Amino acid sequence: MHLDGFADTCDGIWGGWTKEKRLEIMKDSRIGSFGAIGLIGLLGLKYISLLSIGEIAVTRFSPFNVSTQYVSCFISPVVINKCIALILMPVVGRWAQVCAAGLSIYARNESGTGLFIARGTTRKQVFYASLFPVFLLWFFYHLYGFVIITIIIIFTLSWIWYIKKKIGGMTGDTLGATNEVTELVFLLSLLLLGKL
Repeated sequence: MHLDGFADTCDGIWGGWTKEKRLEIMKDSRIGSFGAIGLIGLLGLKYISLLSIGEIAVTRFSPFNVSTQYVSCFISPVVINKCIALILMPVVGRWAQVCAAGLSIYARNESGTGLFIARGTTRKQVFYASLFPVFLLWFFYHLYGFVIITIIIIFTLSWIWYIKKKIGGMTGDTLGATNEVTELVFLLSLLLLGKL
């Protein structure tokens, strides 16, 4: 469902010249060429990023070194890092969705999939929704978790601004796209921090 929103967002943003045309394209249930290209790029980058996560994250950044003799004799630290990234990836993506819904306005005049979410999410809910992801990122990546949080916040605010500039606010499709793109930004952040 989020991938469909991402594809529709790619079609609308890259295929339309006006706000109205972009929103009309995004309502179309068929995938266009921009959506297909976007999906291939997104899934390809996620796949490559997951393959590239190696001896980083938990073994270097965590306050709890889980690669002790008890764990490492059964499971490789690389496998642990990939599993943690796979678990946290959707958490961070959903967190960005809540932030986008709470900090933006609904773009369409008529009702749509994202109407209830975009109009029903308050800034207070954004704050409370931020507590769990922030804790998890700190728990697994310690100080680097705060760097990841900063990257995600800057990206999410930039994404909200960009979408608002293009179509006037969020829709159900752009909220789904927010999830997918933020998951990729999270993985790329892990790779960047692993190279430092």
